[in-house]
Amino acid sequence: MKDIDVGSGSDLSRQAAILTLGVWSLDTLLFGLPYLAAGKAPPAGLSVSCALFGAAGALLSVLVYRRAARTLREKGSVRFVALLPTVFAAALVLAALDVLVGGPLRTALDGVHPSARATAARGVSQALVAAWMFALLGALFLMMIAMRVAREQERQLARARAQALEAEAQANAARLAALRYQLNPHFLFNTLNAVSASVITGRNEEAESMLARLAEFLRLTLAADPQAMIPLEDELAGLQAYLEIESVRFRDRLGVAFSCPDDLRGALTPSFILQPLVENAIKHGVARTSRPVTIGLEVSRDGDDLVVVVEDDGEAGVQPVAGMGVGLNNVRQRLEVLFGARGLLQAAPRERGFLARIRMPLRFQTVQEGGAQ
Repeated sequence: MKDIDVGSGSDLSRQAAILTLGVWSLDTLLFGLPYLAAGKAPPAGLSVSCALFGAAGALLSVLVYRRAARTLREKGSVRFVALLPTVFAAALVLAALDVLVGGPLRTALDGVHPSARATAARGVSQALVAAWMFALLGALFLMMIAMRVAREQERQLARARAQALEAEAQANAARLAALRYQLNPHFLFNTLNAVSASVITGRNEEAESMLARLAEFLRLTLAADPQAMIPLEDELAGLQAYLEIESVRFRDRLGVAFSCPDDLRGALTPSFILQPLVENAIKHGVARTSRPVTIGLEVSRDGDDLVVVVEDDGEAGVQPVAGMGVGLNNVRQRLEVLFGARGLLQAAPRERGFLARIRMPLRFQTVQEGGAQ
C-alpha cells in the first residue's frame, strides 16, 4: 500500500486549519462570556493577553498537527501517546508566553500587579488549560488523519481491484487473440471452398487428401494447449500440416524451405507462435502474386537465444496491412509476456518479400517436466 499524503497544502491540512481556528476562537469567546453576562467589558489588558494566548495557541497547534501526521505508522493508542510530548511542550511554551508577555501587558494596561505566587498559579493554570486544548486538538487531528487514511486505502484498494480486472481482461483478450490465430476462419473457409471445387471438378482424390490433411491439422490444433511451451519439432509439425493444405490450394505457386538443426528440435517454444508469421506470408506474399513464392523458415542458435526467421520472396516492398499487423502484435505481446525483454519480434519488408525474426531464450524440456534435456 502506498504512503498516504497528509502534508501541507492538502485538503486535510486545510480542514485542520479551520478546526484549529474554530477551537481557539471558541476558547477566546468563552473567556469573555462571564463579562458579557454581567454587562461589563473585560479589562483591556486581560482581553489583549487572552487574544495573544489564543493566537499563539493556534500557531503552536501547527506543531501538534505535524506531529500527529507523523504517527501514521503507529497503531491505536500508541499514536496518541506518541503525541503527548509535543502536547506538553506546546502547553509549557504557551503558558510561558502568557506569563512573560501577557503578564506585563496586563500590568501596563490594567494596572494589576500580581504577587509571585499568583503569577505562578496563573502559569500552572494556563499550562493545564493549554495542555487540555492541545490534547483535544491532537485527538481530533488523529481522528481526521485516520479517517483520511482509511478513505485513501479504500481508494487504493479500489484502484488495485480495477487494475487487476483490467489486467485480467487484457490477458483474456490476448488469449482470445491467440486462439483466433490458431484457427483462422478464413483459412477454414478457403480450405473447404477448395475441397468443394475439387469435388465439383471430379478431382476426388485431391479433395480426399485435402480433407485428411485438414483433419490432421485440426487434431494438432485442438489437442494442444495454446498457453503451453512445446518442443520446436511439434510446432514445425503443425506448420507442415498447415502448409500441406495450402500447397493444394496454391500448387506450384507455393514453395517451402525449412531449415532446423537436429539439436534444436527439442527447444521449447510457445504453442502456435510461428503460425501467424507463416499465415501472413501465405496471405500477403503468396496470395497477392501469380508467380511462385517460396516461404523459408530457418532456426538457429545465437548464444543463449533461439532465433527463428520466417521470410518470403513475394512482391517487393510489402508493407504490413490490415490483419497483418494484428498477427504480428499478437506474437510480439506473447513473447513479451513470456520472456520479458528477451522475447523479441523484428519484422520488416525486404527488397523482395517480408522477413520476421523471433528471438527468445533457448530452453529445453527438463527431466522433471517429463522429457530429456
